[in-house]
Amino acid sequence: MSFRGRLRVFFTIIVIVPMVAVAAVLYRLTADSETGKADAGIAAGLRTAIALYDISSERAEPGLRALAANMSVVDGLVAGGPRARAALRKAASVPGVVRVAFRTEGSRQTLTAGRDSGVAAAGAPLVDLRGRRLGTLAVSVTSARAYATQLRKLTGLQVGLSRGRLLADTRGGARMVPAGGGDFDLRGEDYRGRADRFREVLGPPVTIAVYDPAEELTGSVGSSRLLIGGIILAFLLLALASSVFVVRALQDQIGRFLDAARRLAKGDFKHPVPTHGGDEFALLGREFNSMSEQLEAKIEELDRNRRELEETIRRVGAAFASGLDPQGIFELTLDTAIDACDADGGRALPLAYGRIDAFRRGSEAATTTAALAAAEGVALRGDGGALPASGHAAEAHSRGAHALAVAIRAPHGDHEHMGLVSIARGREFTREERELFEYLAGQAAVSMENAELHETVQRQAVTDELTGLSNLRELQSALDREIERSRRFDSSLGLVMVDIDNFKQVNDVFGHQQGDKVLVQVGRVLRELSRDIDEPARYGGEELAVITPETDTAGAAHQAERMREAIEGLRVARLDGQGHLQITASFGVASLPDTAWDKDSLIAAADGALYRAKHAGKNRVERAGSLTAPRSGPR
Repeated sequence: MSFRGRLRVFFTIIVIVPMVAVAAVLYRLTADSETGKADAGIAAGLRTAIALYDISSERAEPGLRALAANMSVVDGLVAGGPRARAALRKAASVPGVVRVAFRTEGSRQTLTAGRDSGVAAAGAPLVDLRGRRLGTLAVSVTSARAYATQLRKLTGLQVGLSRGRLLADTRGGARMVPAGGGDFDLRGEDYRGRADRFREVLGPPVTIAVYDPAEELTGSVGSSRLLIGGIILAFLLLALASSVFVVRALQDQIGRFLDAARRLAKGDFKHPVPTHGGDEFALLGREFNSMSEQLEAKIEELDRNRRELEETIRRVGAAFASGLDPQGIFELTLDTAIDACDADGGRALPLAYGRIDAFRRGSEAATTTAALAAAEGVALRGDGGALPASGHAAEAHSRGAHALAVAIRAPHGDHEHMGLVSIARGREFTREERELFEYLAGQAAVSMENAELHETVQRQAVTDELTGLSNLRELQSALDREIERSRRFDSSLGLVMVDIDNFKQVNDVFGHQQGDKVLVQVGRVLRELSRDIDEPARYGGEELAVITPETDTAGAAHQAERMREAIEGLRVARLDGQGHLQITASFGVASLPDTAWDKDSLIAAADGALYRAKHAGKNRVERAGSLTAPRSGPR
């Protein structure tokens, strides 16, 4: 096999095979993460459906007791026949009653009245004065549509109810959702959801399903995989281009190396090819060592990027993506809690400075305000004078009003409690309502953690990890924004390109860690001498750039000269403790509209000026020349 062929095999084993394996793992992690997040949301929705069904059933108990105490209704039901049906119709006509059912003791026939869509019935046995059981009476005050609408509002999922036939469906479909869970098809559309059966006191059970369009999950997985594939493909192309250059360089070097090897073959051991020195063998050794170091650095960078990407995917898959704005999260939590718990009003108070603003909803009566303040006081005092854990509600009542309050913070973050949410009304809250309020607070806490993660990812996406300056992608975006603003307001825009002089010698002589320290110090100078409206960035390698809005060529050159003098005055301590390094840099300056007319020509003009500065002796500032011909078309 030829030397070039062996290099191809080596490149395939070292780069392509690991990248394919990494891509396969990331693709699988992406699908599992997105599927797990979707299934977790559906499972939470089904648990909410169970809680809401129990609450709806308990709401029917007062009506059931009232009918059971109505002797005319009871006598009619016991009499049977037409009188029983008339009594049922009379019971079903009571305001708030949706459906009434009765079954005589020992009979299998159930008499019903009212709308067939009644669900979540409450039932109780009817007994005469001597304690004999006459039958079972069931009353429902909740319609299937009302239940589905409320559950849809609480969970954000589509809801379907059926009992032998479709009772209600928030999607507006005409077909029943199949029992069980997983993926299913409704009228040509794919959905993913879960369904469960709920027993009724009298009559067949009700099947309740919560589901979401499957295309949302498919789209999320596809987008993530497309991004991962693009990154891996770009790396492979870059690695392939680098390998072509290295092969050609090595073939030329090997010719010189063979001459030295032939001298050794003739027995000239007095002049072996040294690994240190200035002959061809030493140069080949250095090139090989340099290539090995670069390859190791690239593999370490790849592993670091892979770990960061896996961590990001894990956090995104585990986060509850209900919102990224803390103020919006608190407002949504309070509004939902007031609606779900049937409260008269509520408010949110900040506990961490600058995170949210206080706001209020609903009733502002004095009794409501007093109850809210009492519950908030209990929540703030907690046990032993410390705030209670996030998601646990404190309860208080004052002047005939009852209130709940809960402190919220991200469950896994290091931040203190961010805010306090409280609701109040004129009657006591039930245990289910309190649990529902705590559930909403828990969801808000998860969203707060999601918001913090989002801020971290946004910051990392636009920042160079080594220097803390903006990265190349953010530099390009900032240039687009500032050029558009320059054209809109007819103002100047300057661009300064910076290249550290003799940077390769620093890396070769003192090592890459010393070079990194030089980059950090130069980046600090650019950041300190930039205005608030300027945008210093790392362009690539040892090359940096500064965008200077509302600045012409002369102003940008003046600012570049200040930066050059500051860099020239740097004394970077050597890592081996043997003194300091003196650093200089060359600058190229261009501006719109003096020396360029668009982004590409602006970068090219500044880069050309930098080239002249490097070839004119370095450690200097060069300006781009003025445009010799106007650009065709409107500016």
